[in-house]
Amino acid sequence: MKKFALLSLCGAALFTACSDSSSLKVSLEELDILESSSSISEDESSSSEVSSSSEASGSKETSSSAKSEPTSSSSTDKPSSSATDKPSSSANETSSSSAESSSSAEPKSSATSSSSAESSSSFVSRDINVGVYQYKMSGLDFLNANIYNNETQAIDSLTLRLYVTTKPENIEITPVVDQTPGTCPLVVDEDICIMYDSRGYSTPCNLPDGTSADRELRTNLRHSTPIRIDNSYNALTGEYTYYIPIPLGSIELSPSTHMRIDIGFTSGIFQNHTCETLRTPTKKKFSKDSSDWSWAAHQKDVDGADYEGIPLLDRDYGDTAKAPINPYIAIYRRDELISGIPPKY
Repeated sequence: MKKFALLSLCGAALFTACSDSSSLKVSLEELDILESSSSISEDESSSSEVSSSSEASGSKETSSSAKSEPTSSSSTDKPSSSATDKPSSSANETSSSSAESSSSAEPKSSATSSSSAESSSSFVSRDINVGVYQYKMSGLDFLNANIYNNETQAIDSLTLRLYVTTKPENIEITPVVDQTPGTCPLVVDEDICIMYDSRGYSTPCNLPDGTSADRELRTNLRHSTPIRIDNSYNALTGEYTYYIPIPLGSIELSPSTHMRIDIGFTSGIFQNHTCETLRTPTKKKFSKDSSDWSWAAHQKDVDGADYEGIPLLDRDYGDTAKAPINPYIAIYRRDELISGIPPKY
């Protein structure tokens, strides 16, 4: 391009006889301007081609990306896991309300089933145990039970579970029918409750606020019906294993203390969602010679601990001697097994 411009200039100079040196200088300056302008134009043209190529490439990538990613509308076609997997709070409230209504109604069957509760209970070992013996009074069966807190901290909310094996008609409640009271073949009642401190001094059982514990104990026991363990059914005998809950409520056992509670077994009537004792003997009879888990004798290599069975003794035996510890009465605290050996199925 530079050579062509020079030839053109020389041609013009020859035409004008190249007589004016100043005109030649101006022409050379114009030649530099033309050359610079031409160079700039070539650079801009090259830059424009590169830019066009980049834009085209970017457009292809954008188009490809748009095809590979789902649109926002497609992501809303499926409900989120939180909407399908978890019930709403209102659903939980409805479920809770239904459960409360069900618990307050008359029982549909004559016993509550709790095989799942037995199998799912966790175990937290605590140094709490119970010594027990049996005695008879006025033709009725009684247990003298002493619960020992051998730990260095107080404990409350305890429930003893006594395991027996019998036929449903000997233990299960029959409901109210047409205003006619049902029956309670087995009513558990509190007869005596005494607390012993670490020095052996005794006081009546009291609640943490200092009031007598008798009313709370009796109310809890009247509402504690035997619990049937469904998978314990014996088709040959028609019997189930049940546990009889003995809830001690809010009574607190201080460290190195024990409480004595005498429990009577009677029969009575069922009305107003509770059992009322008639102080009559039960159909179910209790003895260490029976197959009842909490009464019978056990061997360590079979069941986990040696035990001769609940002894039948004089009512006042516990006033001067200590009853043998019974490892086959399970002790629970708020549905957690803390001591004792329940049966396995």
